[in-house]
Amino acid sequence: MAKANRFLALLYVFSLVFLVMGTRVAGSGHGKQRPEPHYVNKLFVFGDSYVDTGNLGRALGRLARSWFDPYGMTFPKKPTGRFSDGRLLTDYVASFLRIRSPIPYRIRKFGQKLLPYGMNFAVAGSGIFDTGNFQSNLTAQIDKFQAQIDDGVFSRHDLKSSAALIAVSGNDYEFLSEQDPDFLHHLHRFMRRLFAQLKVDLKRLSHIGVPKVIVTNLHPIGCTPYYTRPTNYTGCYANVSSAVAEHNRRVDELVRELGGGSDTTFLSLDVNTAFSNVLRRAKGAKEMKHPLVPCCVSSSNTTECGEIDAEGNRLYGVCHRPEEHFYWDSVHPTQAGWAAAFEFLRPSLREFLQL
Repeated sequence: MAKANRFLALLYVFSLVFLVMGTRVAGSGHGKQRPEPHYVNKLFVFGDSYVDTGNLGRALGRLARSWFDPYGMTFPKKPTGRFSDGRLLTDYVASFLRIRSPIPYRIRKFGQKLLPYGMNFAVAGSGIFDTGNFQSNLTAQIDKFQAQIDDGVFSRHDLKSSAALIAVSGNDYEFLSEQDPDFLHHLHRFMRRLFAQLKVDLKRLSHIGVPKVIVTNLHPIGCTPYYTRPTNYTGCYANVSSAVAEHNRRVDELVRELGGGSDTTFLSLDVNTAFSNVLRRAKGAKEMKHPLVPCCVSSSNTTECGEIDAEGNRLYGVCHRPEEHFYWDSVHPTQAGWAAAFEFLRPSLREFLQL
């Protein structure tokens, strides 16, 4: 639990700092200039487990829990490397674009028929910076994308009708709390470095030739089962909300800066509000019978969904109806959760892409 406590302390202190500063929550980066219509038939995906559809290799064993039961139990009835019981954000964005979900980079040579729809470079557990376990950080993922272009897999013409989706879900902050014994004194500097690098990465995607770049903001971390378990999943942990809001304010600020005042190239995708609307049962949201209780519950605070002991006994329990739960495990939504949240993401994507 030391790991969890350090991360909790990080977000708590971070929240207090920006609460005192009077954190302002910005909008989603929409300006007054109306984007031109843009036909998208390829999706290039970068980031972490919120969008990874199979790049975390099975060679990692149980570290790659997404390749073991009960992951994938809803779709496609077996594990596929997705950290959910089924589809996740990548799949819903691809479906919105009316294309197939792009092939994971790791198995690109075995899925040639999916290359016309783009490629997924995201790796579960990764961040903007290195986060351990040999996951490719965001820069390394973009390096792999560039290599595919250099090798002729994707042409400059292909890029003209493409979009990039980048998920940043908080792994950098967790890794900081694990590695830096004095992390509380380095938060401001870390945030500056983090967003300076994110700026470089987003600009690079645009310069490579991707005309539409979509980056997620940070989901309501305090509502994940990781934090709500101590209260028996009865309420979100409010003390981290200011920290999350500050991160999201910086995402919006960066998107506006890169866009030069317009919203034609970069979009901040507001997953925070989308999740919150479903969890709080806002008007128009699909009702989830168990908004905070995960479907797959570990047997203790030191185990995870999908873990087994030395004798092969399960160290977790699984619900019978995942569609009634917003969360699948300690941090990831169910397929039903993603579907419900995506209904609130659809309008901004439609406006941004003019679909």
